[in-house]
Amino acid sequence: MLGRVSVVLAAISALVLPVVGQAVKSSTTDTQWCAARLPYTAELTTTTVMTLRDGSTDTKELRQVIAVDSQGRWRNESTSTIYGKQLPTTVHVLDPVTQTTSDWSVPGKKVLVKSDQPRPPASTARHFPAPTVSCSTSDQPHVEQAGITTEDLGTETIQGVEAYGIRETSIIPAGTIGNDEPLTRTGETWRATAHGLFGLTVREINIDPRHGKSDMELTSFTQAEPDPSLFQLPEGYKIVNVSASQLACASAPVIDPPPPPSAR
Repeated sequence: MLGRVSVVLAAISALVLPVVGQAVKSSTTDTQWCAARLPYTAELTTTTVMTLRDGSTDTKELRQVIAVDSQGRWRNESTSTIYGKQLPTTVHVLDPVTQTTSDWSVPGKKVLVKSDQPRPPASTARHFPAPTVSCSTSDQPHVEQAGITTEDLGTETIQGVEAYGIRETSIIPAGTIGNDEPLTRTGETWRATAHGLFGLTVREINIDPRHGKSDMELTSFTQAEPDPSLFQLPEGYKIVNVSASQLACASAPVIDPPPPPSAR
């Protein structure tokens, strides 16, 4: 039972963006903003299905609305659903114009503002990815990694966005982590080829026997300037200014997950 609770809490930590200003985690190195910027609004849905020890399945969903304007301002609005219960919506805004990053939740009472030179937004946890924002494009060479087989998937148009795909496969030999048989992990990533879209990830599929299957898909894309009000602080919220050191040490609130249907 404790093991299952730990898995659920870990999944929630990956699903929910920081509410109190905890820095966005990334598995990649932050890059500088590209010179060209194409404004857009993108909606993405990530569905993760995990098979539990008793044979039942656990399904989670993450819905995101990403808005980027021609000034480089970036907003990520995320809503997670676990066991059929919708968690509070979290909003993260990165504003290179005012050199601030802001975090708040809806419903909520406080907005945390960090005044500092912001970094480009990057991916969050592997199985609950936010759209990758980097300057990588399909004309840059892909570096092979030891123990990983890479397959070039070519280009495909997803919701009107041309994207370049790569599939990576790795095998964990039997006995490496207590596994009786070899475990095969696959990851498929499709990123926009247009330079001004900052390598926007429009599709990502991860299959890992230990964690289940996660599918992220672009469901809607609009190439236009988003509403400027999206990048403003919410009205009626208390503004809390924090330093970089305070932000790094902040801890996200613990959210008790709803009990699984079998436990109700």
